[in-house]
Amino acid sequence: MRTGRALGFGVLGAAAISAASAVLRALGLPIQLELLLGTLTGSPPGTPAFLVGLGIHLAVGGAFGLLYGWLFERVWDHGGASTGMILGVIHAALIGMLVGLTPQFHPLVPKVIPDPGPYFANAGVAGVLAFFAIHVLYGAIVGAGYGHVAAEREWAPAGRL
Repeated sequence: MRTGRALGFGVLGAAAISAASAVLRALGLPIQLELLLGTLTGSPPGTPAFLVGLGIHLAVGGAFGLLYGWLFERVWDHGGASTGMILGVIHAALIGMLVGLTPQFHPLVPKVIPDPGPYFANAGVAGVLAFFAIHVLYGAIVGAGYGHVAAEREWAPAGRL
């Protein structure tokens, strides 16, 4: 496994999610992953909590990058952007359920921070589509950055990878 590539592109993919989320917020869609993470300790919403949440999000992105790399190498014997995008859909489906449980474990939801709902469904259909789209973007970045795996290089005719 190429640990450095998996970790680095995981962090880059998480940064892309945060950038895309910022654009979505500017368009009026309340996708606030960083704020949810940064206020888990009960810290009030604001710039410090957002920055802590961003750090957590980037670290978790790196960890998921490692998981993606392991799955590419050990489970699917296949890497690349398209495989990463498929993993991104699975990732969003699983994490979206956890987001739906936010009021059960987050001290500020829903009294201070609005409940996002599962898959950010409380933001409507656009919230759900955006949640899946940013995770597909993450998967594409991690998959493309990680590249093809050893098994693929063995299968491919010379010059095809």
